[in-house]
Amino acid sequence: MKHFFILCASLGLSLSLSAQQNNTFPTDYECLYEYKVTNSKSITDTYTTILQIGRDCSCFMDYTAFQSDSVNATSHASDEDIKKYQMQEMKNSLFFDQTVLQNHPQGEMSVYSVIPPDYYMYKEKLRPIQWNLSNETDTICGYVCKKATGEYGGRKWVVWYAPEIPTTYGPWKFCGLPGLVMRAYDTENIHRFEAITFRKGTLSIAVPDIPHMVTVERDKFVKSKNKYEEDPMKNIPLESISDMTVQKNEDGKSSILINGVQLRIRPNGYTPLELE
Repeated sequence: MKHFFILCASLGLSLSLSAQQNNTFPTDYECLYEYKVTNSKSITDTYTTILQIGRDCSCFMDYTAFQSDSVNATSHASDEDIKKYQMQEMKNSLFFDQTVLQNHPQGEMSVYSVIPPDYYMYKEKLRPIQWNLSNETDTICGYVCKKATGEYGGRKWVVWYAPEIPTTYGPWKFCGLPGLVMRAYDTENIHRFEAITFRKGTLSIAVPDIPHMVTVERDKFVKSKNKYEEDPMKNIPLESISDMTVQKNEDGKSSILINGVQLRIRPNGYTPLELE
């Protein structure tokens, strides 16, 4: 480790994966989802996420990162407002740290995530799940939905999609169905995505532009991510650390940055979405 220092001022830059952008695409709709994950001790954490739905692509990300980006994109936003939302994102202990672009590039998915001290990106085919359709129905957010099942990442998934909303996209990596995916859960009831708000689009989809991002194969990333999250402090190689910053927030709590990348310690541990 080259050096260690403490900062008490607010961080001047958002550390969300979408903070630095070059390409943007118009958004038709947005759907907010609650993502709930239940660990082996039956403790359930609830994340708030958002799916931006465009004509040619979609983007799924953490909602506090979306809010921060939205304020940054507003020409009349005050420095105080920008700082407020940056700090909200930084202090979010339940932060969904994957940004998933479907059909960008065309026919593929691009997934942006983090294993401190680095940001990573990998690509895979756009429709990784072979769906089995059912005639069962349910109503979610006022929309009549149909059921489909499939397997992905070592888990069996059940999803409910709304044919009334003509898009093939859904939360996280769920896609390829004749309607927006409104609910998705694995058969062990560990992971669950549920739509809570469907609305018109408010912010363009932005392709992340992250300096020094590491491009990697999906299987390698999933294996490394799951291993790292078993014990984040222990599994960061010491030789990879060039600087460490302890950021003291206004509420007295601290945030840790490794080489400028935020280290998030999950309060109830990590339960992987993908097992393989």
